[in-house]
Amino acid sequence: MKILQIDGRAFHLPGADIDTDRIIPAFFLRSITFDGLGKSVFEDDRKQRNGEHPFDRPDNKGCSILVADANFGCGSSREHAVAALQGWGIKAIIAPSFAAIFRGNTTANGLVCVDVSTEVHSLIVKEIGQNSPLAIHINLDEMFLKLDPEWRDEPLPISMPPADRDMLTSGTWDTTATLLQAGSLIEETAARLPYMTAPAA
Repeated sequence: MKILQIDGRAFHLPGADIDTDRIIPAFFLRSITFDGLGKSVFEDDRKQRNGEHPFDRPDNKGCSILVADANFGCGSSREHAVAALQGWGIKAIIAPSFAAIFRGNTTANGLVCVDVSTEVHSLIVKEIGQNSPLAIHINLDEMFLKLDPEWRDEPLPISMPPADRDMLTSGTWDTTATLLQAGSLIEETAARLPYMTAPAA
């Protein structure tokens, strides 16, 4: 599936250097599937905030865009962190920077991470403070975002590594779908391999 744009309501999660252990505590890595991880995203942080964590606030329910601070997703590599965010409903994350391994895991699972300058980030956070949650349009084809309710005349620039953008916009991030599309070619190649042919009885 090609991902060319994301439209949704956004909320801000304050704090730089939020690591994957905070996104999904290690306890939940024992699960062999990602089913149900969404309800446990930021489990420990949310317990400490007693319902005041951004992922618990009623006005953020149904939001699909997360605005994070610098170096989001640092720490150990775990796809469970991506799955937990997606399970909660997050489809895109906007931040000044991301940890490289986390970004790789997000792209491989179709979760969009776009970088913005500190100036643009500050503007978005300010707008969320005045219009929370804030509707945002992210365009990966032309690499910009726009804010509602103003839908500013000038689009705000975003960036991401070209390889990640190419995978998302071409649909090749979904390796299972890409593999299935090549089904007949795989069968033809297998038929030509001598070790794939059963020996004669």
